[in-house]
Amino acid sequence: MTALFFFPGLLLGVWHFGSLYWLTERLSRDGQAPWGRMLALQLLRFALLAGACYGASRAGALALIALGLGVLAARPLVIHLTNTRRPSP
Repeated sequence: MTALFFFPGLLLGVWHFGSLYWLTERLSRDGQAPWGRMLALQLLRFALLAGACYGASRAGALALIALGLGVLAARPLVIHLTNTRRPSP
């Protein structure tokens, strides 16, 4: 049962941290960043994460912990993937 929440947490974490990377790249690269879209994406990131946490908490404490561990496990994966795409200085 707990594994059913770990893997969605992993996917949610990849999307959450991947979109954070995309957001920071856009904001640092573009001189005229579309602030409305950037703010909407930021709010969407938090809303999806909060909704998933709420849904997992309704299933119990172990489900919430598994979802959180999935999100946390995705962070090093996304950092590794984004560092391999970035050229060395």
